[in-house]
Amino acid sequence: MQPNAHSSQLNRQPQPCTSYRFVRRLYRRSEGAVTVFFIVVTAMILLLGTILIDYARIAAFNTLTEHAVRTSVRSVLSAYDAALYERYGLFGRGGTPGETIFERSLRGTLEYDGGGSGYRPVVPQVDGFTVEDAAYLGRYDVLDRQILEEMKIKAPVDFMIDIGSRFTSMSQLMKESSTTSDALSRAGKLYDKRQKALLEALDKMRAIAQLATGAMTGEQASSLAEGYASYDDWKTSIESISLSISRVQAQLSTGTNLSDSEKKALNDSISSKRRQKQAYQDKMDQYESSMRSIAASLNQQAAQAQSELPSLKQSALELIAQAEGYNREIQTAVTQAESATAAGYDEVSSQSEDADQSGNSIELRKIRQSTEQLVLEDEWFAAFRNEVEQQAVDLKAVIDAAFRFASSAQQVGSGGGGSEASLAAEASSMKQAYTRFSQRYISPASVISQRESLIQSANAVDEQRKKDEAEAKEIMNDTKNLMPSSSTNGMTDEERDLYKQVQARYDANRLFNSAADEAAELAAQWADNVEGQQESSNAMMGSLFNGLADMLSGTRDTLYTGEYVLHRFQTYAAQLQASSAGGSGSNTVGNATAFANQEAEYILYGFDQPGANAAAAIAEIFGVRFAIRLMEGFIECRSLGHPLLVLSGALLYAARNSALDMKDLMQRGATKLSKFADVDVQYKDYLRLFMLLHSGGDKRLSRIAAVIETNTGTDLSRTPAAVSASADVSIKLLFLPGAMSVLGTFGLLQGRVTGNRYETTKLAGMAY
Repeated sequence: MQPNAHSSQLNRQPQPCTSYRFVRRLYRRSEGAVTVFFIVVTAMILLLGTILIDYARIAAFNTLTEHAVRTSVRSVLSAYDAALYERYGLFGRGGTPGETIFERSLRGTLEYDGGGSGYRPVVPQVDGFTVEDAAYLGRYDVLDRQILEEMKIKAPVDFMIDIGSRFTSMSQLMKESSTTSDALSRAGKLYDKRQKALLEALDKMRAIAQLATGAMTGEQASSLAEGYASYDDWKTSIESISLSISRVQAQLSTGTNLSDSEKKALNDSISSKRRQKQAYQDKMDQYESSMRSIAASLNQQAAQAQSELPSLKQSALELIAQAEGYNREIQTAVTQAESATAAGYDEVSSQSEDADQSGNSIELRKIRQSTEQLVLEDEWFAAFRNEVEQQAVDLKAVIDAAFRFASSAQQVGSGGGGSEASLAAEASSMKQAYTRFSQRYISPASVISQRESLIQSANAVDEQRKKDEAEAKEIMNDTKNLMPSSSTNGMTDEERDLYKQVQARYDANRLFNSAADEAAELAAQWADNVEGQQESSNAMMGSLFNGLADMLSGTRDTLYTGEYVLHRFQTYAAQLQASSAGGSGSNTVGNATAFANQEAEYILYGFDQPGANAAAAIAEIFGVRFAIRLMEGFIECRSLGHPLLVLSGALLYAARNSALDMKDLMQRGATKLSKFADVDVQYKDYLRLFMLLHSGGDKRLSRIAAVIETNTGTDLSRTPAAVSASADVSIKLLFLPGAMSVLGTFGLLQGRVTGNRYETTKLAGMAY
């Protein structure tokens, strides 16, 4: 029964509630749980493992490709222009095309299978690449950076060893010399202006003195006054003769018994008396005419003097005031010169342990302070003004006396009569006034002569000054004639074409850099006189020491570029020595027209005229020598006493010794630094200083590029100094591309998943 019952139960269909209970019972059963769990965990581990394997392969792939791309870019840069580097120390791409090198290096690194000797977990595939040139050498920033890299070690060391230390030790001496020179020059110019104004004021006094001339001297007036007694006598005689004639005429008219002879005798008597009367009348007329004439002359001359006196007096006083102003400026000349001194002197001195300790700086300061000798006291000008005022008063006295005598003379001349005593007194007054005026201002002109002697006493050294300056100017002209010029005589067509090529390449480089035209920086030129050379040399030395100060304080670009130019380009030094050997047979220095002989000078100055660059360098060397020798001249001539005589003597000393220095430069290619420093300064060393003096800026870089392109034929605007490259590479994924694609959506990959491959693009850029 039981089995059948059991079978019936098995054949019975489960009810819905029964099925639910069965599932729940099956879910809660614990038999086989470990196996199921292990299967689930194992599947997850396998899934994670495959993801990690591909992720690790991708990471290795990224590292490998980045390294390969960078290596390939370096390989491209390894092909540089050897000639450009050997001659100018600059790196620029050359040789094999960059694409060829890059592809060979990249594929050789990534796709090399090792000869099939082993398993490679990462097998990259190069899908494509690009190589682009960048940072062309003709660019200012690129060229400047390479020059700095080339010179960053040797430029400051070479400069300080060869030239910097020599000039830094002279900083204080040159500062005192420049300041003293400036102070004496300022004072000398003001002194000359003051003396000129004073002499012009004295000329105005002479012009005032010339107003008292002609009838105003009183000589004619005194003579006419003395003749007034005769004039009275003539007048009395005429009256007496008139009465006598009247009596004779009455006798004739009443005398009826007179014989013919008696009548004739009376008529003859009348005629004789009339002739006497006419003679007296003629004398009276002449006297009156003279009185009228002198009255007119005195009125005219006195009126003219009275009219011109105020303006002449005012002009004289203004000139004296102007001179007094110059005198006050002389007092401040030293202070102004000291405040105008270049700051570079002190900056260089503060960083030098070899500053002048000889006491010469103190001597130069004493010379500078001696300008006090040129100053006149205020009382001197007050006395001069008083003399002008007194001259006007004295002339006014002469004018007034002239007017008074003219009035009386006019009255006499018109027949109105007068007083002998009054005329004599007025004539005497005018003559005395004029005599006093003449003695003071005309002859012997004691006041004017004394004032002139006071003015000229200050000019006692002028003759020697002019002599020194004339001799110095002659020496400078002779030296200038020995120096190269910008003449094109003897130039070949090939040389002219070379200058044009260099200038064209310079213009092209400026255009390539889109550089705007800048104001040209002027180089020192030969001065026409010693005063101009003095100012030019002092200004140049101030700029030089400012440049030295900048260099010592860390400013590098100008120094490094200048040193690079002088290390890599031809200078005029060889031509100097060739000329001194007499090879050219010319009286000028070397072949100044050949461009190959003055590459460095062209880069320094940038003149496109043949010979102009070498000529500018020689002119600036003379300027430096003149400044140094001027410092020595002040010390040598300090015993002359008068500050302006010390200045003229120092200028003559500077001209003489600078000329000798230039001859020394032609013979040896070098000069001695100074009397106090027996060391040689080479021609190239001077150019080093001038590189600091003329910063040049971007224009100098363009000139460097132009010379390099001319000498090598390489166009720097098309010569890359950097390379950038990109490479498209991929790798096959071994397991779940979909899973890796999901990771990529979260930014965990550096590339992208396409199908069953991982793809990425690697970029790299490098420069020399």
